[in-house]
Amino acid sequence: MKKLLLIFILTNYSCHNIHPSENEKKNIGVDRTIIHATFNHLENFPYIEDTVKFISSLKQFLKLEVNENTNQKEEVTIYEKVKIYGSDNDYIFIEYDYKAGVGAAFPWKAQLILTTDGKLIKILEGERFEFVEIFENENPFLLLVHGTFKGDIYHTIYKFSSDTLEKVFDGDFLVINHDLKVYEPNELNFKVKDFNHDGYNDISFYGQIVYIKTQLKCGDWYDSETINGEHIEYSIDNPFKKIPVEYIFIFDQQTGHFILKQ
Repeated sequence: MKKLLLIFILTNYSCHNIHPSENEKKNIGVDRTIIHATFNHLENFPYIEDTVKFISSLKQFLKLEVNENTNQKEEVTIYEKVKIYGSDNDYIFIEYDYKAGVGAAFPWKAQLILTTDGKLIKILEGERFEFVEIFENENPFLLLVHGTFKGDIYHTIYKFSSDTLEKVFDGDFLVINHDLKVYEPNELNFKVKDFNHDGYNDISFYGQIVYIKTQLKCGDWYDSETINGEHIEYSIDNPFKKIPVEYIFIFDQQTGHFILKQ
């Protein structure tokens, strides 16, 4: 029954969901790489003696044009040493939060992964991040939650492959059309489990699809209808229906990626 439900949801999704445009995708968790760049301000790690100077150097390094007139206080929210699955090396992880800006630059944050001597591995722009243990007693993967100013959300998961940060899961197809339906919770829940019993943990995202419009027999979608003389308006607070869903991604031992279970 669950398998049939998943097939139905995925089929329904592909028929009715409007994927983000190429321009929107560019603004969802854009990851940029500056080749051969080095951030030369780690000499006092993990301390920041001059925060203003440190942030100024970060902005130059990131090539960010930040509105200096914002009333929000910019800050370095994370500055620490981390390990990431696929490598035994230590890396420096920095998150710079500049709080506000134009919609296209949302989420107004940048995350940097550097070697301990300051060489850049990757610049990411996620709404939030989490280091998640997928395989027991192994280094964690980096899970990044991407978002747009409109509220679209999807996830990527990274590991190291040689000296490169590699995507092992890209959930951009899970971005949903907010004019028709939303997820509950908005990010979906994240689960780690060996679904196919092969000795390797897999992952899933689960929750509910909340329809905020009703579909008539003609196939058109409306945010209201009249039933037995009663006019009903549909919204997030008064949805048309909710359907449970779980998207399961199986770990592929050959590629090291998490692949959608059909």
